[in-house]
Amino acid sequence: MKTKRLIIGLFVSVVAVGSVVGCATTGYEKAASTATALNRSAEITARGNVLIDETLSTLNDLVLNPNLDLRKQFKAFNSAVNELGLTARDVTVKDEQMKLQGAAYFKDWDKEMAMIKNEDIRHRSEARKNEVAAQFDRITQRYDAAKAAFIPYMSDLRDVQKFLSVDLTSGGLSAIKDVAARATSHAVPLKDAISKLSVEFQDLGVSMSSKTAIK
Repeated sequence: MKTKRLIIGLFVSVVAVGSVVGCATTGYEKAASTATALNRSAEITARGNVLIDETLSTLNDLVLNPNLDLRKQFKAFNSAVNELGLTARDVTVKDEQMKLQGAAYFKDWDKEMAMIKNEDIRHRSEARKNEVAAQFDRITQRYDAAKAAFIPYMSDLRDVQKFLSVDLTSGGLSAIKDVAARATSHAVPLKDAISKLSVEFQDLGVSMSSKTAIK
């Protein structure tokens, strides 16, 4: 009889431990998934600054150093602008993905935290959660700042595309020269905003990663 009770007790203990481990795994796996999305967002965002330089380079080359045949230069400009547009869309998708994964992660965190019996440990968990949540909030602010700077910049580039697609002439280039100069000046605060956003993505990705740096 004692043996039977012991076996039943062990079985119950194993099930209980398994339940806790299962919940914890769900939590840190969601954190790892979010960290992966954040790191990818950092890479894509950093790529945005490279593409901004390419759009400016191809635009200024076309406007300031036109070849006898403008079509090749215009094609290079078009390609750079289109790739920048695709990258901006990717950043938006990754940002939305991060927010969804983050919300799920914090929901799990609250759930697990509510089951912690030790008050000191629970307070430490809450403090850590607030720290990570603050990083999420900073990313949202950085993203909004970058988006606010990017929209008019991209709008001008698209307008230049449309303008030159019907007037790819020396006269057309002269007429659009001031817009190219404005795009160059607008790129300075835009690149700064994008750099800060990329750093925030990377820092939070490291903070939420289950991997540790090799010492």
